[in-house]
Amino acid sequence: MKHRSDALDLCIQCGTCVTVCPVEKVGGHAIVSFLENHDTTDYSPWLCTSCWRCQEACPVGVDIYALMMEQRRHETAPSGYGTAFESVLECGLALEVPQEELNHVRAAWGLEPVSLPPSGVSDALLRDSSSAQDRDDERVEE
Repeated sequence: MKHRSDALDLCIQCGTCVTVCPVEKVGGHAIVSFLENHDTTDYSPWLCTSCWRCQEACPVGVDIYALMMEQRRHETAPSGYGTAFESVLECGLALEVPQEELNHVRAAWGLEPVSLPPSGVSDALLRDSSSAQDRDDERVEE
């Protein structure tokens, strides 16, 4: 993963990411607005559908997701995100979207189908992660 400055140095500000972003298509301003114009402040790193279309379309391979996540770490999440986070913990998705519907939307955007994670996978990952952390903590204490 590239550091933010390295990723921004790679960006040629071609605007390809903006043209494929569903948030931009409906009038919002996501992280890709910033990539098109580094001086803009009229965007939010929280307005991302996680479709990865910008990442797939970028001609120079800028790690747009990493830039977005770095900016999110420096901001407080908008109030509605608490519900989305709870949903991720419950079912693995911020919004429960049926597999068929998701792939229909992706096809409309020219993207290949994907497989959603099985129910309960995020809980299993978190439980495994907690257990691993507990084991690491025990080793440090020894």
